[in-house]
Amino acid sequence: DEWAEVDDGAAVVGDGGEYDGGEYLYGVSSVLCALQTGRRSATRLLLQDSMVLAKRKDAALVRTAERLAAEGGLPVSRVDKHSLNLLTRDRPHQGVVLQAEALGFEPMPLLPPPPSEGARAVWLALDEVSDPQNLGSLLRSALFLGAAGVLVSEKNSAPLTPAVSRASAGAMELLRVHSSRNLVRTLAAAREAGWLVAGAALEESTLPSQLDRERHTVLVLGSEGRGLRTSVLRECDAVVRVPRGEATAAAAV
Repeated sequence: DEWAEVDDGAAVVGDGGEYDGGEYLYGVSSVLCALQTGRRSATRLLLQDSMVLAKRKDAALVRTAERLAAEGGLPVSRVDKHSLNLLTRDRPHQGVVLQAEALGFEPMPLLPPPPSEGARAVWLALDEVSDPQNLGSLLRSALFLGAAGVLVSEKNSAPLTPAVSRASAGAMELLRVHSSRNLVRTLAAAREAGWLVAGAALEESTLPSQLDRERHTVLVLGSEGRGLRTSVLRECDAVVRVPRGEATAAAAV
């Protein structure tokens, strides 16, 4: 299960675990990005005691993480691999773990108005994307491609857990992920404000090249398997598809 109940009644995220008022963020990229941005209140940095930096290609990144922790007054502990495996529930921690407070969505009932000048802005809206790996991959792509922002539906979306951060290669630590309690209403308001709302689907869709490239756009992606909800599709000005090979069958995320 994604969530498990512990004896004291506190909820524990199944992919990374919450202990002592925080969670264990793992992986070099995620930990380094978290330390660089300072958005999380961190408790300590844990490094695998058997780590040999001379044999690692990411040695410079690990040293940077250790330096940032020291500069921020965080204790740095060296522990055995088994302990790190327990804390991260056998996730691929790469010998680097940060105990820190969790990140949450930032509520945004309305998108900001379309920019009055400058390059075309594109927001990414996610309709009930519940798989942590998919959410992480989408955040990584959004950061790399320069999305103006990311908005998710508050209900039935994967929370911002250590697994999502790891899958995003640290992008989750750099992006502020917003949430809407009513994505349908938010998209309707965006259309009225002048945004072009484009949903992604295979059926009755056009190619992205056929969209108005001058208009600021909200690209809406649906959940795994089901795709976009019908109510969300109704608020889309256009439905687009990504050109694909014959072997590709996935219509959603």
